Amino acid sequence: MRGSNAGWWKRCGVFSRRHAAVSRRGSTHGLVPSSRRRPKRALHHESLEPRLCLSASIGTSVDPLTSQLDWGGQSVTARADSWILRTDGSLGSNFGGWLFDRSADTAWQSESLGEGFFSLTAPAAATEDVLGWASTTRGVAYVEPDFVINHASTPNDPDLSRLWGLHNTGQTGGIDDADIDALEAWNITTGSRDVVIAVIDTGVDYTHRDLAANIWRNPGEIPGNGIDDDGNGFIDDVYGYDFVNNDGDPMDDNGHGTHVAGTIGGVGNDGTGIVGVNWQVSIMGLKFLSGGGSGSTSDAVRAVNYATMMRRDHGINIVATNNSWGGGGFSQSLSDAIEAGGDAGILFIAAAGNEGNNNDTFPGYPASMTSEAIISVAATDSSNNLAGFSNYGATSVDVGAPGVGIYSALPGNRYASYSGTSMATPHVAGIVGLLAAANPNLTAAEIRTAILDTAVPISSLNGRVATGGLANAAAALDAISTGPSLRADIVNVAPDPRQDAVDAITIAFTSAVSGFDLADLALTRDGTAVALAGTATLASSDQQTWTLGGLATLTADLGVYQLTLAADGSGITNGDGLTLAADVTDSWLVVEPPPPAPFEPNDSIATAAPVALTAGRAAFSGIVGDGSYALADVDLFSIELAAGATITLDVDARSLTPASTLDSYLRLFDASGRQLAYNDDTSGSASLDSRLGLHGVDGGHLLFRHLVVRQQ
Repeated sequence: MRGSNAGWWKRCGVFSRRHAAVSRRGSTHGLVPSSRRRPKRALHHESLEPRLCLSASIGTSVDPLTSQLDWGGQSVTARADSWILRTDGSLGSNFGGWLFDRSADTAWQSESLGEGFFSLTAPAAATEDVLGWASTTRGVAYVEPDFVINHASTPNDPDLSRLWGLHNTGQTGGIDDADIDALEAWNITTGSRDVVIAVIDTGVDYTHRDLAANIWRNPGEIPGNGIDDDGNGFIDDVYGYDFVNNDGDPMDDNGHGTHVAGTIGGVGNDGTGIVGVNWQVSIMGLKFLSGGGSGSTSDAVRAVNYATMMRRDHGINIVATNNSWGGGGFSQSLSDAIEAGGDAGILFIAAAGNEGNNNDTFPGYPASMTSEAIISVAATDSSNNLAGFSNYGATSVDVGAPGVGIYSALPGNRYASYSGTSMATPHVAGIVGLLAAANPNLTAAEIRTAILDTAVPISSLNGRVATGGLANAAAALDAISTGPSLRADIVNVAPDPRQDAVDAITIAFTSAVSGFDLADLALTRDGTAVALAGTATLASSDQQTWTLGGLATLTADLGVYQLTLAADGSGITNGDGLTLAADVTDSWLVVEPPPPAPFEPNDSIATAAPVALTAGRAAFSGIVGDGSYALADVDLFSIELAAGATITLDVDARSLTPASTLDSYLRLFDASGRQLAYNDDTSGSASLDSRLGLHGVDGGHLLFRHLVVRQQ
C-alpha cells in the first residue's frame, strides 16, 4: 500500500491490473458523491424559448475567456485563471491579501464570496501551481476551478392547457387528478408572506402584475440610497441581489427565473393571470445567470451563501432555494455552501436535469449531490408519465412533479407554457412554502420528510425515483398536522453485501394496528409486479412491528425492487380508530449472483479489511477475480470517516492497461449493510473501470466494496 499525506487535492491512486486503488479526500467539508462519468461541460437551466432542441446550448459564459481543465480525471470547462477556495477557519477573519503574497505571483488577487469562500484570480498559472500553492499555504482548506454554468434548451409545447399541475381534470387529455392536489391543500393553507423562498436563477421580474405583491422586500434596506443599511455587505439589496452585475437589482433579463417564480407564488385570488402553489409568499430574487442563461460556480456559491447569511444572521425566514439549473463537474465549494444552508435550515430544491439520463449512473450536479438538504426533482406529464427528457435515479432523484407544458409568468406581464425539470422543481419548492406557512415550527428535515414520505406512488416513477411517487401538497400538509396520526415505516431494506436477495423486511407502525395483511403491500421489480400471495408471510408479536418474510425467492433476480404499503383502502387502524395516514415505500437494488463458497478473507462486512488512512490517497492490492472465485469475487474494506469527510474510490485497470479484461463494480455501504452508492462504468458502457465517491453523513463507519461482475 502506498500513500501520501499531501492535501485533499491529490488525485486518486492508480490501479494496476486486477488490483484496486482507493483515494480518500481528507476534507471535512461538503458531503457529495464523485462523478461516475465525464460531466457535462457547463451547468445549465432549462431555457424558455419554444421548439428548440433539448441539447442545444444557447448561452455564453459570463466570462467569455474559458479553458478546458483535466480535473479529477475529467475534462471540465472553467473560467480562465479563476479558482474558488475555502478557508479552514484556522485564521479566523485574518484572511487577507497576504495569503497570496508570492514573489513570483504578485498578480494573484482574491475576492470574498462570503462565509469563508474566496474567488482567486491567478493569471496564467498552471493547475499544478495553484494546487501546489494550496497544499502548502496555511489557512486553505481546498481550491477548485470556477466551473462555467450555462443553460440549455428544453422541450416545450405552448398549446398545453394551463395549470394542470395544480389541478388536473384531464383538460389536456391527461389523467384526472394527476397533479399535486393544490386545491385540496388550499383548504388548509394558501401560504404566507412571512415565508421566503429564494429563486436562484436569471432573476425575477419583481414588477410583474402577478408577482409584485409576492416579492420579498428587505426590511433592513432603504431603496436607492447607495448605503448598506442592514450591514449585510450588500448595498440596496431590496428584492435580492444580482451576482452577475454585482448590484442590488435582480431583474430578470431572460425569463426563466420569472417563470419559475410564477409557479411558486403567482398571486392568488386577485382576478389576474395565474395562481402559484402559494397564493401569498415572499419571493427573493438571487440572480446568478445572465440574460444569455449562463453563469459561474463562484456566483452560484455567492447566491447560496447570501441566502444562508440572510436567514442565519438577519432573521429572514428563508425556508428553501429553488435551483432549476445544473451541469458541470462536481463542485466541493457549491456542495459545502448547500450544506451550510441546510445547517441554517434552508432546503435546496434542485432540478434533476433534462438529458433523459439515469443520475444514479451518470450524475448531474448539483441535483446528484448527496445531502439531507437537497430534494432532487424529476418531471412528469399530465398523464403521470415520467417526461421523456427528464433525468431519473432510484437513489439519486427524490420525487417527481409536473413539468410538461407548465403555464406561468414571463417578464413584461406576459405568460407562456414551457417544459422541463426546471418547471417541476418550483412545484416542490412551493409545497415547502405551504408547509412552512401551515406550521412555522417545522424544521427543514421535517418538511423534507413530509414531502418525500407522502409522495403518491405512480407506475412511471416506480424504481425511477427514490420515493417512487409524485409530490402531493395536500398529503404533505396532512402529514404535518398537529393532531394524532397513524404512520408506518418500512425499515431500511438493506441486504448484506454478500446477499443476492432480501429474505425479510421489517414494517413498523407508530402504534399497534389491526387489519394489516399481504393485500396492503405491493412489490415490484423494475416496475413489474411481483406477486406476494402464496409465498410471502406476514407476522407480528405485538401488532406494531411486523415482519414480511419468505422473500428470498421473490427477490433473487437482478433489478430495482420497491415495496409499497398503500394507505388508501387498506383498512389498517389502531386502537383509537385512526387509519393509516400515508403510503410508505422503500427500494433496494440486487446487482449480483450468489457468490461461491467458501469465502476468502474480507469477503463480508464482518471480515472487511481495515484501511488506516486519515487523509491523502492510498493504492493497495485488493485482488479481485482471482483463483477459484473468478467472476463472483468480492473484496471489502472499511474506513472510519471523520464527520463530513469525503471518500473517492477509483478503479483504473482498463484506463492504465487497455488489454485488461477486468470489469469492476463498486458499491459503498454503511456499517449496517445499507447500500449508499454504486457504479459500474465510469464513462458509460465503453469503460470497464468504475468510480464513485461519497461522504460520512455524520461521520462514522463506512464500508466500501469492490466486486467483479464479469470477466471478458
